[in-house]
Amino acid sequence: MHSVWLQLLKPTVIVGILMANVALPKFPVAAPEQNSQAMVAVPKVETLAELYRLRDRLGIELSHYPTVMVATRSGVGPPPADVLTQLGTINYRLQQEEIARQLQQRAEQAAAAAIALGNPATLPASELATAYTHWDQAVAALNQIPPNTFAEAQAAAKKQQYEQQRAIAAYHYDTARSAFLQPIVEQTGLASRVRLTVCSLQRECRRWQGHLPPASPASLIKVPVAIALMAKLHQEGTVPSTTIWVSPSNWTEDAGSIWVRTEYPAEQIMADMISASGNIATNQLIDYIGWEGIQQSLQSHGYQATRVTKKLVGESTYPANAGNTPNRITTDELTDMMVAIYNGEFPGADLIEAALADQRDRNLGHAAVHSPNDWLGEKTGRNSKVLGTTTAISVGSQRYIITATLDYSGNEAAMRSIVAGVSQHLLTHDGFEPEADRAEEVATRPRTFLP
Repeated sequence: MHSVWLQLLKPTVIVGILMANVALPKFPVAAPEQNSQAMVAVPKVETLAELYRLRDRLGIELSHYPTVMVATRSGVGPPPADVLTQLGTINYRLQQEEIARQLQQRAEQAAAAAIALGNPATLPASELATAYTHWDQAVAALNQIPPNTFAEAQAAAKKQQYEQQRAIAAYHYDTARSAFLQPIVEQTGLASRVRLTVCSLQRECRRWQGHLPPASPASLIKVPVAIALMAKLHQEGTVPSTTIWVSPSNWTEDAGSIWVRTEYPAEQIMADMISASGNIATNQLIDYIGWEGIQQSLQSHGYQATRVTKKLVGESTYPANAGNTPNRITTDELTDMMVAIYNGEFPGADLIEAALADQRDRNLGHAAVHSPNDWLGEKTGRNSKVLGTTTAISVGSQRYIITATLDYSGNEAAMRSIVAGVSQHLLTHDGFEPEADRAEEVATRPRTFLP
């Protein structure tokens, strides 16, 4: 019994231990249990300096209590539990702030290393890969910053900036390795008129003038309309089978099967727009979503170059509220939209994918893809200004999107030769390059077009 009391009477200096633990933390400190009954709220502070002052004040308060607890019935008890709990909570928060500071410093160092390499537009492929890695490390460090720390808000702003720089580095890195496309494009004799982007579903891409808009998107603009429709249905909790009345004001000459003054399920109207390239269907969906709704949907997905600002016109009949500014798209952004569809990155993507697989115009991509490669789906577009296709194919176990446009030409043979050339290259090179040339590969990217 005496040994027990001797243990209790050991000179345990409570305040000294607590203050030393706050000032010099040597081991990880467990986060306070949120459901603990002993949890005491810490006064709100706006700065790190205020947090340190609060810790010091509590330390001084604790110092007024005896440093040795005497284990007798009449002895002095321990310091108040709420003070100890507050000090423990503050200690944990200060450790989180230190972690945030170190991660923020790591991110800034990685960003500085990337910037030191120079302008991505002028760097060789090897240095572009290094620049991408630095930016990726900077973003990763910011992603690890603990929540509810003072650095969190600043990190969010920096993260957006670093992600943009990472996308730029990735874009130029991919473009620098796109030389194999040049002979494919040049053999058409129309190289200056071609826009071409090829991406894997992991968003590794190659391109030829992919950032430049073609003379017209033609019916390729129907892909972003389909994506905007699915976004609206999902946001509003509307099922795709909900019927939409097709207004006679949206009539124009059309090859589709949607008629005016009739109700159809939204998914059927969308399918007609994609597979049959129905203009009436497109115009009605534009009214249903709204000009502003379409643009907001595109911007929310990061598509800055694409705009849907004009309805589709047949031979001569203009629908009501037709719009004035010409539509615009790039093969870079359209390819990324197709990647998002085939990756199932948003609700309703499977419905668009099914419509692409039911494409009726099979004279371009479908006719160019040969066994052992497989055609998966396609959207074509053609008018007096452009001929184009965005085609999904599988090469072995991998899937790719090939998007090509040809300005001021209806040369279907040239378009087929482009798609066939890319498809064959992917087959014979097991992707974009021989296995030996892949030492500088970088991770999957969220976006591969210029922000």
